[in-house]
Amino acid sequence: MERIQPDEFSSLVARYKNLIYTVCYSFCRNPFDAEDLAQETFYAVFRTWEHFDGKNERAWITKIAANKCRDYFRRSEKKHETLSPSELEILEDPVFNPEMAVLRQNENERMRSLIKKLKEPYQTVAVLYFLEDKKLSDVARQTGQKLKTLQTQLYRAKKALAILWEEEISHETLI
Repeated sequence: MERIQPDEFSSLVARYKNLIYTVCYSFCRNPFDAEDLAQETFYAVFRTWEHFDGKNERAWITKIAANKCRDYFRRSEKKHETLSPSELEILEDPVFNPEMAVLRQNENERMRSLIKKLKEPYQTVAVLYFLEDKKLSDVARQTGQKLKTLQTQLYRAKKALAILWEEEISHETLI
């Protein structure tokens, strides 16, 4: 066969992209690696098109994908890279942005310092709700406190935090 034409290749990719991605994903179980392997597959198809005998295009492309996946596992067996928990956390965040991460960290630190200024029982309920992401209904079940009491304490804690937050911001603008 002769070299594949660009429009012909685009049509081929459109026809088989879902199949090839599924094949690759079934091997590696990682969506990012599956995308890379699918791209490698189509690149190999493009490069080796003139060697294709014209019979059973689907089987030929699928076989290339399977071979790419096998090669991937051979490569990955040789190099084992591990990420730290903080690196994993960054990768898991779908909207990671370094600037936002720093701002979020600063806000969390500011919130911690403001919560420390609250009196009990408002400090405890604020820590559980804002810092530990616990639902008030769960806290009520665990502690035996009434949900309505916790809701009132949280409401008052929020009001106090809002006042403290405003005071801190106005103090910063004066400096």
